[in-house]
Amino acid sequence: MTPGGNKAVLYLAGGQAITLDTAGNGAIASQGNVQVIKLDSGQLAYQGAGAQGEVAYNTLATPRGGQFRIILPDGSSVWLNAASSCDSPAFNGKEREVELRGEAYFEIAKNADKPFRVKVKDMTVQVLGTHFNVMAYDDEASVRTTLLEGAVQVKQGTHSLAMRPGQQVSAHPAGNMTLQDGVDVDEVVAWKNGYFHFNRESLQGVMRQIGRWYDAEITYEGNLPDREFGGKIARSSSVKEVLSILELSNVHYRIEGKRSS
Repeated sequence: MTPGGNKAVLYLAGGQAITLDTAGNGAIASQGNVQVIKLDSGQLAYQGAGAQGEVAYNTLATPRGGQFRIILPDGSSVWLNAASSCDSPAFNGKEREVELRGEAYFEIAKNADKPFRVKVKDMTVQVLGTHFNVMAYDDEASVRTTLLEGAVQVKQGTHSLAMRPGQQVSAHPAGNMTLQDGVDVDEVVAWKNGYFHFNRESLQGVMRQIGRWYDAEITYEGNLPDREFGGKIARSSSVKEVLSILELSNVHYRIEGKRSS
C-alpha cells in the first residue's frame, strides 16, 4: 500500500469525466465563457465568467488515496481530502454555494454581497470570507466544522450556531449540535498540510484515516483496545511507518495486500 497523492476526477455538468492526475496542463474544458484550467502546480482553476444567472455545476471527486485543490471562479480555494467530492459551480449568480461529501478545507474570498454556503447533508455552513474545515464522512459519528479564521454560521434544521476561530461545531444525525472551544486547529487541518496528527484519537479513528489515505481495507481481530493514540507523521510515509505508532502501544497488525488487520 503506497501513500495517496493528487488524484481526482472532474465530472462536468454535461456528463464528461476528466481524470485530472493524467490530464495535461492548460485548458481542459470550456463551459460558455468559462475555461477549466489545470495549472502547472497540479491545481484546478476556473477562468472567465459566465453570463449573469448562468450556473453550471461540476463535481470534483477524489478516490481513496487521493486529494486535490480547486480554485473556484470567485478566487476561493478548496482542498479536498481523500474519498470526498464537491459539487462546485462555474457561478456568476447572486449566491455562491457548493455541496460537500467527505472532507474539505476552505479559504473563502470575501464578498459581502454574495454569501458563500457549504451544504453538507442536512447542514449548511454560511460565510462571507473565512478559513474553515468541514469533515462529513458517512462513517463518522457527526459532521464537524472547525473555524480557523473569520466567522461562520452553522445551520441544521431550525437550529443555528455562530462560530469564532478555534471553535468546532459537531452536528449529529439526531438533529442536535454541540459547540466546543479551544480546538487544536493544527490537528484538524494536518491532512491539508501533509500530515497525520493524532491527539488522543481512538484506534478506530486512527484506522479510518489510514484506510482512506492508503486505500486500505481495515479488519479487526479480537477485542479492540480502549486506548487513545498520539503522534504526528508525514502522509508521504509508508503505511508501515504510520502503523508503527500503534506498535508503541502494543497494538499488533499485519498487512495482506490492501487488507490490514
